[in-house]
Amino acid sequence: MPHAAHSLGIAVALAFAATTVSAMTSPAGSAARCEVSNADKLPAASGGGAALCAAIERAVASRGLGGTFLVRVVVGKRSKLTANITLADGRILPSLHMAQMDRPIGRTTLEQFGGAVADQIASAMR
Repeated sequence: MPHAAHSLGIAVALAFAATTVSAMTSPAGSAARCEVSNADKLPAASGGGAALCAAIERAVASRGLGGTFLVRVVVGKRSKLTANITLADGRILPSLHMAQMDRPIGRTTLEQFGGAVADQIASAMR
């Protein structure tokens, strides 16, 4: 029965991950990953979690950043975005926070946030 309990634990963990992470990408030729939790809180007009990850990926690519890193973004209440970045060497960068108070989060906000994430990664890689 230990195998059954182990399998059940893995199934529960995967089910939890599937409900909390709504966008995950891994661009071809790169080991960069982006995960967005609570993407359903983003306005539909913003493009959602996929658009957020795409904005981060574009910003990273435009700065010529290679390497491996993981960006975990949490969408919070009141249009708040929080990014937690882990580099390949295990370093965890300070969390980035952005809130859009005067209007709903849109594509411009996602592009600005993607740029801030890329800037922080670039600074850490120097």
